[in-house]
Amino acid sequence: MEQIENSDGTQSSSKLKNLDYNTQRNALVLKEYGRNMQNMVRHLKTIEDVKERTRAAETLINLMKQLNPSVRENSDNIHRIWDHLYIMADGEIEFDNEFLPQTEEERTKRPDHIGYSQEPVKYRHYGRNVELVIAKAAQLEDQEEIIEAVADIGKLMKSFYLTWNRDSVEDEVILKDIKRLSGGKIDIDIETIKEENLFELGTTPRQRPQRQSSSNNRSRSNRSASARSSSSNNASNRRRTQGVKKNRRNKKRRK
Repeated sequence: MEQIENSDGTQSSSKLKNLDYNTQRNALVLKEYGRNMQNMVRHLKTIEDVKERTRAAETLINLMKQLNPSVRENSDNIHRIWDHLYIMADGEIEFDNEFLPQTEEERTKRPDHIGYSQEPVKYRHYGRNVELVIAKAAQLEDQEEIIEAVADIGKLMKSFYLTWNRDSVEDEVILKDIKRLSGGKIDIDIETIKEENLFELGTTPRQRPQRQSSSNNRSRSNRSASARSSSSNNASNRRRTQGVKKNRRNKKRRK
């Protein structure tokens, strides 16, 4: 800091010397890594030994992964981090590893066009994915599978409906919307929905009834009959025991 003498004999600072301002520095290539990382990458270019330069670069790669917590340990993301290092080094650097810098064509290549559907969403509060799921459910043939699919879809639609509208929604409204979105292919009686509370939020998935053989039915009936007989025998034994105790109490009172 340079000191100057005022007219009254006092001194004051006029300007700062040897201070590096951002306006005087080179522009950041990748701002998400900061200037210190860019300076360290620039220092890599001064290391002449390729193996030593590669070891130093691997240390920088670990630091870059810490600055980007979203990066996970897989080959695609690691390759992307090395590409960032090449970009900050302007591609004028060489390492002893399997990752090669991208070409100018690869860096400037535009991603493939995604074919979005141009059809408008019929119910915005449900979204397009609900329409796609209902279309899949309409292709089912088994009635039990259709009811299971409608139960899951109805719960999802009910939760979406309550997000847009804080008031309660009737099951008839959800079922009517499912019928409209399926083009009339899914037509289920509302009583089936209400009997088992299929649209009730927080309930477990509906279990399909399992068919049982006649032998299983006979064994169940035999077990229930034996259980009834044992319960009746236990009841008669309890009555007999209570009667004996009552007679003993009456004899003691007479004495």
